[in-house]
Amino acid sequence: MTNSNLTNNQGTSDPTLSSISDGPLTFDGYIGESQDLDDASEFGADQVVTKGELNKEFEKRFEDFYRRVYPGFTLSSGLNTLGHGRAELCLTTDTSQALHFYEQGNCKLGSRKSIEIKTGDKSTDKDISVLIEAENGHIKITAPNGNLILQGDNVLIESTKDDGQVTIKSKKNMYLDATSLTIDTDYGTVAACSDLLLYGGNDTLLYCESGPPETGSGGDTILASGLVGKILAAMKNAKMLFVGGAI
Repeated sequence: MTNSNLTNNQGTSDPTLSSISDGPLTFDGYIGESQDLDDASEFGADQVVTKGELNKEFEKRFEDFYRRVYPGFTLSSGLNTLGHGRAELCLTTDTSQALHFYEQGNCKLGSRKSIEIKTGDKSTDKDISVLIEAENGHIKITAPNGNLILQGDNVLIESTKDDGQVTIKSKKNMYLDATSLTIDTDYGTVAACSDLLLYGGNDTLLYCESGPPETGSGGDTILASGLVGKILAAMKNAKMLFVGGAI
C-alpha cells in the first residue's frame, strides 16, 4: 500500500468530473488513528477492538490503495468510487479533467472543452485509421446543442442484420441533394398525410412491370374502395416496420 498526500494541493478530495464518475472519488472505511474504536461499525458498536485488529483491517482495506499528488494532477489506484465501483487507475487533473479505468471494465475520458483524435498521416487509402467497435451493446453519439457531422469521400450506412433496418427521423425537414438518386427495394411505399408532389423537370415516367399502373382519387367511387384500401394497407405495413426503430 502506498498512500502519499491523501488530499490535493488545495486540501480537498480528488476532483473529478461528475459526469465521468457520477460523484467524487472516495475510499470507503478510512479510519484515522484519532477515531474512537467503538465507531468502527464493521466490528460492531459494542465489540472491543484492539488497535492491532484495527490496523490489520485498515491494511486489508487499503492493501492495493495508491495515491500520489503531483503539481496539476493526481494519480491514484485501488480506491472505491461512488459511481463505478473500484478503480484500477485514475489520472485526474486539478481542473477536473480525467482518464479513469475501473475494475468492472469501464473507462471514462473527460475534458472541460474538447477532445481531438488525429491520426492517419502515414496511412494509405486502404487502411482503417480509426476503429470504434462494440462487441456487444450500442454505440451512441449525441450532440444535444450542436450539429452532428459525418463527412468523407464516401459515406456508407449499412444494416447487417437479416431483419435489420435504417431509421432516419427529422422533427421538421429532410433534404436530399444529389446529382442522381436511385432507390432500389423489393417493396416501397411513399405516403404523405397532407400534400404530395411528384415533379419531373423533363420526362416523368410511371411504369408497372406486371400490369397497367392504377391511379385514383378519393372522390372516384369506382376505384376508391379497392385502391384506397391497398394504399392504406401499404401505409400501415410500412409504419409497422419502424415502430420499434433504433431511434
